[in-house]
Amino acid sequence: MMNGNSNNPPVLVEWNERYSMGIPKIDEQHKELLRLTNELYASCLKDNDEEAKARFKSTVGAIVNYVSEHFGAEERLLQRIKYPEYAEHKQQHDNFVKKVLEQVKDFSEGKSFVPNNFVRYLKDWILSHIAMSDKAYSEYIFRLKREGKL
Repeated sequence: MMNGNSNNPPVLVEWNERYSMGIPKIDEQHKELLRLTNELYASCLKDNDEEAKARFKSTVGAIVNYVSEHFGAEERLLQRIKYPEYAEHKQQHDNFVKKVLEQVKDFSEGKSFVPNNFVRYLKDWILSHIAMSDKAYSEYIFRLKREGKL
C-alpha cells in the first residue's frame, strides 16, 4: 500500500465502494476528504523542516475548510429531509471539528503534537463516521424514496 516514489505518494487509505452512500455529491466529498487525509499523511513522512511544517499546516487548513463545507452540505440535506437523528449527527460533526481545531491550535502553538497520530485519528474518524452515521442517513433517504416520500 505504501509506495515511496515521487510518482505515487504514500497512501494511508484508499476509497472503497463500501464507503459509498449512493448519493453522488456526498460520495465525491468523502473521496476528497480521504484524498486530503492522504495528502496530510504524505506530508508527515517528509523531513521535519520548515517547508514540511508549512505544507502540513497548509494541508490541515484545507482539511478544516473542506470539512466545514462538507458538514454544512450534509446538515442541510438532513434538515431538508427532516432526518430524525439530525441533532445527534450534527453533534458528532461539532465534536470532531472541536477536536481537530484543538489539535491544530496545539500544533500552531508548538505544543506536544504528533502529526502521524493526528492523521490516523482523521482517517479513523472519517471512515467510522461514514460507515455508521452516514450510512444510517443514506438508508433513511433511500427508505423515504422507496415509500414515495421523497
